[in-house]
Amino acid sequence: VAWALIQPLSMMLLFVVVFGMVLRVDTGSVPKPLFYFSGLVLWTFFSASLSSSITALTDHRELITKIYFPRELIVFSKISVFLFDMLISFILLAGLIFFYDIPLTANSLWAIPLCLLMVLFTGTAGLMLGMFNVFYRDVKMASGFLLRFWFFATPVFYSVDAIDLKYKLILFLNPMTFLVENFRRVLLEGRGLVVWQFALETGFVLVLFILAYKLFIRLEKVFADVI
Repeated sequence: VAWALIQPLSMMLLFVVVFGMVLRVDTGSVPKPLFYFSGLVLWTFFSASLSSSITALTDHRELITKIYFPRELIVFSKISVFLFDMLISFILLAGLIFFYDIPLTANSLWAIPLCLLMVLFTGTAGLMLGMFNVFYRDVKMASGFLLRFWFFATPVFYSVDAIDLKYKLILFLNPMTFLVENFRRVLLEGRGLVVWQFALETGFVLVLFILAYKLFIRLEKVFADVI
């Protein structure tokens, strides 16, 4: 429980000092600690789940080579561990919302489907990268760079409102941008989602998941030989 809180809290304090006090990144009407922590709750779950998923299959080669079972369960079990950590972080986030007296509205309920969509996208990315790591072990070596790049492409410490439109459109090619940005808006600003945008993003993630899962099922037959 302590470790689930230490990581996002320490990063929040670092962001407050570096981006809030030194670089003075504008967070609008949202208090800086709350702005950063709300983004870190989602990002910490995503990055930790992805890091664990990449090596999930290769770390359990003994199981894969000795007995048959649905291999995707290994990846999903890794992600489920960090779901518990995220729930703990949500408790602290609720405390910060209460401390800063942020009013919750009916639009705040949109945070639930946004989180569910993020879990689905995380599972999709975990399946793909874990599967690729079986065949190309360089995926593990490149994962650190990939997550750092993904971090800066996700509005964890900044808002897309301050970015030029042409760059904003590029950032929204990353589903995490949509999820983090709208999570803040519905929960901290009381604004609703644009339904057609949410439907489009959901459809995009579902298509990615279906394609990733079908490819995973097709290739898992040779995992035991390759791994």
